[in-house]
Amino acid sequence: MKRRWIGAAALCLLLGLGLIVGYSPMRFTAFLLLCAAAVLLLWGFLSRRRQYRAFRIARRALAACLLAGFCLFAVLEVRVISWARTDRDTPTAAVVILGAGVNGTEPSLSLLVRLETALDYVADKPDIPIVVSGAQGPGEEISEARCMADWLTARGVASERICLEEQATSTEENIRYSKAILAEGGIGPGEPVAVVSSDYHLARAAAMWGDGFVPVAASMPGRYLPLTVNYYIREAFGLAAYLVFGR
Repeated sequence: MKRRWIGAAALCLLLGLGLIVGYSPMRFTAFLLLCAAAVLLLWGFLSRRRQYRAFRIARRALAACLLAGFCLFAVLEVRVISWARTDRDTPTAAVVILGAGVNGTEPSLSLLVRLETALDYVADKPDIPIVVSGAQGPGEEISEARCMADWLTARGVASERICLEEQATSTEENIRYSKAILAEGGIGPGEPVAVVSSDYHLARAAAMWGDGFVPVAASMPGRYLPLTVNYYIREAFGLAAYLVFGR
């Protein structure tokens, strides 16, 4: 039994370190695997000393915490998944595209998927305004908003339709500053606005946006399934942090 716990912990440790070294985009999953290794070792340690009352109580407390954590994670993950959809039926007054990373002047994979989704969404909506939101970050030669505007205009979207929001460095700022731009254009609170973001990100964006949020889900190609799963797992924790801390 001792060998089983040590073996399982060692496997989680090796997988976690392997992801950190070999595939850094999945570092959140790697972190969870390292945490799992620590929990397995602790569980094995407590199980070996079940003859002592204090260790039995500690083992039960650990089991209760793990069960509560898994239940909370399941509830949050259901919410994340339930928002991972596109609403094409609700008429919208504007479109907001939330930023993601830029590689130099080119959109990253996540941003490219959002842009392609947005382009498809506005194909039959030639008149509504588009707000592209995102500041310039480390390793980016231009702002995320400028990258999105250039990409869209290169594919036939009229530049007059596009409003650049180049100050936001977080989802909360994306939404707050985009709403300010919309208000300047006469689109008030509560009016339906299509928000384009990665499918796993929409639940948190919806919680921050409030009334009038119309989801437009940008989904990664199927070949990136492991990375997508990593993002969905991470987002449940991100949603929990927002619900607790408000950011």
